[in-house]
Amino acid sequence: MGPTREAVVSWNTRELEGAIELRVNAGDGRTSAWLPYVRFEADARQSGSARDSFVRIDTDIVRADVDLVTIGVRSTGSLDALFVSTPDYGAPSPIVALPAVALDVPPYAQYDSKHPDERGWCAPTALAMLLAYRDYPLDVPVVAREVFDARYGGTGNWAFNVAFAGTLGFRAAVVHLRDLGHAHAFLADDIPLALSIAWRDGLPGAPLAHSQGHLVVLRGIDAQGDALVNDPAAPSVMMTYPRRAFQDAWLAHGGIALAVVPAPLESTLLRLANG
Repeated sequence: MGPTREAVVSWNTRELEGAIELRVNAGDGRTSAWLPYVRFEADARQSGSARDSFVRIDTDIVRADVDLVTIGVRSTGSLDALFVSTPDYGAPSPIVALPAVALDVPPYAQYDSKHPDERGWCAPTALAMLLAYRDYPLDVPVVAREVFDARYGGTGNWAFNVAFAGTLGFRAAVVHLRDLGHAHAFLADDIPLALSIAWRDGLPGAPLAHSQGHLVVLRGIDAQGDALVNDPAAPSVMMTYPRRAFQDAWLAHGGIALAVVPAPLESTLLRLANG
């Protein structure tokens, strides 16, 4: 892991109970205490909210005041997979033409369930779409229940969303990508992505005037280079967003993507994420 001040740790396991702690080594030689990252049981889970002198855990993000060089992970149970992702601080590649690609991701709307909490269900709805694409359809309220973070008080914990996919036997990870060109490589390999976007204005056609964080599914790139998106907040779900505006809204929120693949494709996921 190169020097960074942020990281997201995600994991996959089929075990029903466990806890994960993190210990961070800084570039200046300091080492943190073991900090609680997550504790989960069969019917409940909660993120940690810990800090040391130079590092803190904000729900699903490790943040530090100095450069981090390694993160140690300690788990009470066995893990099927473990992923550590850090932001790409380089500038996005110049916008170039990309081959058109469109994946047939089932469109799910977060408001269809008529549940009082559905306004905050973009993440479990996006995850439900990724699972349905892998022939594992689940109702959105079921997914929302399984990814709910009791400490955070919501369903938007990225690591918890991919962890639930892991309990179903998939390999799923939170990854940072450089730009839509990087995301296109996943699409070309038959891997749709849930992307976390945020905007104050400037996302033409979006069903929300603004958002501090919203998950949508990137299912393709059209012949004009624009993003083909399943937006769970849109009445029609299936949307097309202008490439530059969409990429800006995504990269402004860290370039975060959630990927779900069958377990035998774990090496493909890692190759693409590191590409």
